[in-house]
Amino acid sequence: MSETKTNTIGKEFTLMELVGFVAAPIVTRLMVSLLTTLDDALFVSRYCGQNALAAFSVMFPWFMLVDALGMLMLSVSTVCSIKMGQKKNEEAKSDFTTMTVLAFVVGLFLTAFLLFFDDQVLLLLGETEILFPYAKTFIRVSRFYIPLILVKYILNSFYVVAGKPKCSMIASLIDTCCQFFFDYFFIVHLDMGIVGAAYANLIGNVCVVTFGLLFYSNRNHEICFARPHRQIPALMKQVIRYGRMQFITSLAISLSSYISNRVQLNIGGEEIVAAVTIVTNVTFMFMNSFFGLVGSTSPIASYAYGEKNAKKLSRICKQTLVLVTGLILIIISIIYLGRDLVIRLYLTDKSSLALKEAVAYGLIAYPTALFLFGYNVFVQEFMNVVGNNKVSLFLSVIENIVFNNVFVIVLPMFMGINGVWYSFLASEIVTFLFTAYAVYQYQDVYGYGPSGIATFVND
Repeated sequence: MSETKTNTIGKEFTLMELVGFVAAPIVTRLMVSLLTTLDDALFVSRYCGQNALAAFSVMFPWFMLVDALGMLMLSVSTVCSIKMGQKKNEEAKSDFTTMTVLAFVVGLFLTAFLLFFDDQVLLLLGETEILFPYAKTFIRVSRFYIPLILVKYILNSFYVVAGKPKCSMIASLIDTCCQFFFDYFFIVHLDMGIVGAAYANLIGNVCVVTFGLLFYSNRNHEICFARPHRQIPALMKQVIRYGRMQFITSLAISLSSYISNRVQLNIGGEEIVAAVTIVTNVTFMFMNSFFGLVGSTSPIASYAYGEKNAKKLSRICKQTLVLVTGLILIIISIIYLGRDLVIRLYLTDKSSLALKEAVAYGLIAYPTALFLFGYNVFVQEFMNVVGNNKVSLFLSVIENIVFNNVFVIVLPMFMGINGVWYSFLASEIVTFLFTAYAVYQYQDVYGYGPSGIATFVND
């Protein structure tokens, strides 16, 4: 059997073939974002009120900590893609199975932690006296599906590696349908309030993980469950190498969200937090599409890197750049043209005029940063999967830990709430300068420059 048939990620893609290959993962990440941001926030905002929405937002840094662990663990897909390029398929299957089990165990530990320290966590996050009851109600249920979230990250990341990217879309459709239906059923029909969103999330996670377990139990797939191994330290060393950029990015988003929430509460209280939550939720939903795009082309780049095939690596790099540009234009257009719809969806006639005006302005100012965000994400992920972890980590750190936090603290001192809206853009502009330099500096290392030279020597 030819390599092209055996390893889908090892084939030579035309641009249109690549569009078809990445379409499902992009839609998948978009739907995942829909679940984690738009879905819950939409129902909570309309039917539970702005205080419930603000409480939901203040809890966001905790769930980004969980996301950070998930992003770290799903980098095992990069490890396995490289091994598949090296014809070590059985080893890749064993690594995949081991990490899936480990993710579930780590999730159980986090659940146990919240069973004893949920009040302390919520107070540390900054829940006010008004917001605390909403957050307490939500976290009592949400803590129990943390293990499923971590397992879901890994299962969803391997559909592309298995050569079945459309299955990731099917899994997300299952998740989307379950959560939307049960959000409506629990929050609107049964009037359960914010806890209804937690129960909807629980059911959705159970369904999508069950689908994944059934898929990977089929030994005819290129990646499937195998006997787990005990070389966990060695595996984690590789996972950390390729996943620390994503881990630090999510960790930094958690920190930035925490700082931003504090700033917003000081500026205008719970109402401003609600406004920023709506704008950032909509923006974040589309931001995740970039991760879906670069995440689906990353295994192809990893495979080419494992083969040391400079021509294939350069080709996929340039093709991805074209797709990122197209995605930027589509997303910006959708957000700008759809802002009135967003306001009508999230807010009711009872919402204050100040809240509506803040959301309307924010939906113009805040998403502008996406013009540069897509390129920054692409370069960071590309450098990561071709083994240049130092540069990838550096770009991630300066963007997410340094610039994001500096601008979200400093700009509101001079611009008030507008400083929050433009802090994202300021961070992406400065980061892009470093990103452009890195691209120029390493053009002859990976062969995407005019010379076509590829030394594959990072240092």
